[in-house]
Amino acid sequence: MSTAQKFLLSIHACYGLATTMSGLFLNLYLWRLSNDLTVNASFILVTFFFGTLSFAVGALLSKKTDRIFSFQIGIAFTAIFYLLVIILQEKTAAYPMVIGILNGTAAGFYWLGYLVLIYDLVDNQSRSQFMGKQMAVFGVVNTFGPAFAGFVISKLNFTGYNLVFTLSLLLFFTGLILSFRLPKDTSAKKPLYLRLLWRFNTRKPNLKPMWFGWMIWGVCEGLLGFFPTVILFMSVKNEFLVGISSILFGTVAVLSSLWHSKYNHREREPHTLLIVWVMYFVACVPMVLNMNIWTVFIFLIVNEISKALLGVTYFSFMFRTIKDLPKSGLRTESMVMREIMLNIGRILSILTFIVLYLFAQEFTYYYLLFAIFIQGLLFKIISTEKMDFFVKKDVKIKP
Repeated sequence: MSTAQKFLLSIHACYGLATTMSGLFLNLYLWRLSNDLTVNASFILVTFFFGTLSFAVGALLSKKTDRIFSFQIGIAFTAIFYLLVIILQEKTAAYPMVIGILNGTAAGFYWLGYLVLIYDLVDNQSRSQFMGKQMAVFGVVNTFGPAFAGFVISKLNFTGYNLVFTLSLLLFFTGLILSFRLPKDTSAKKPLYLRLLWRFNTRKPNLKPMWFGWMIWGVCEGLLGFFPTVILFMSVKNEFLVGISSILFGTVAVLSSLWHSKYNHREREPHTLLIVWVMYFVACVPMVLNMNIWTVFIFLIVNEISKALLGVTYFSFMFRTIKDLPKSGLRTESMVMREIMLNIGRILSILTFIVLYLFAQEFTYYYLLFAIFIQGLLFKIISTEKMDFFVKKDVKIKP
């Protein structure tokens, strides 16, 4: 890897360690304070909505100035978000919408900057391997971060939550400092061409179903933003056990990511996606029918495999699909389009969950099963990938 790629991965590791320590237990913190899953769902819902808006604003900013600015704003806003949680303490659950707005704004700016940086700093030939290494790093921090946080919280209870949030705050500041070592964008500054991207959708058949696939992915991810931590705590009823279980889950994620980086080549990806999706659905069925510590653990293990293999595989497919779009004009627009479709799926999913939780609570787990079932459409989408890409010459980007 180049020096810039190593810096990018290091910053993402700091961000990942902080968010895995705090993000995992923030949802549990909200649930313990309120004992109401609609509080968690409302927080996540607002996070995704404002994440979409800030993602688009970050795209405008990156096109007018530099994608690093969006990246840095995202890290800084995330630090401010956790500072607010530390200040509010036990009152945090009374303001899920307020903290959700700040969290979503921070996430949108961060991920826009990060995804465009991946596109700019990593070439097409090594991008899949880079993303595999990224998932492996995330697996490591997912292993030790939550285990440490769970130990601290189990010893200090609610004081432990605030200590963990404070440590995360320091990690965000570290990532912000490192971000100033990344290379700046020297390309010409241009407006955001979202309308032009729609014109390319009519020229390239693979684009439309690829965007639809992100909405399908978002339907499942919306629930997984808060559900796994809560159902695990319901099973073990101990924060330390929730944290220590991350060692198992993190190990699974690391091994899955390393396998993807080394063996999951382009021609194998559709078969990998199909096999992992079947495993995912089958693992969910016993948990829905009879929730206990074993069915929950089996589901969460397979969930880690799924996040590592399904997510990276589909992301690699997206980058291949958009690789011939004009880099100087549409790579940022593609990230915005992905985020819009992804968050449409997330928001629809969480709204459905809230309605079911309030009026037909017994169907909430069946809805999770349905969300995983429709992910099978990703196999249909990725298996139709064509090797060649031709764009009509009359579609041009004006300076």
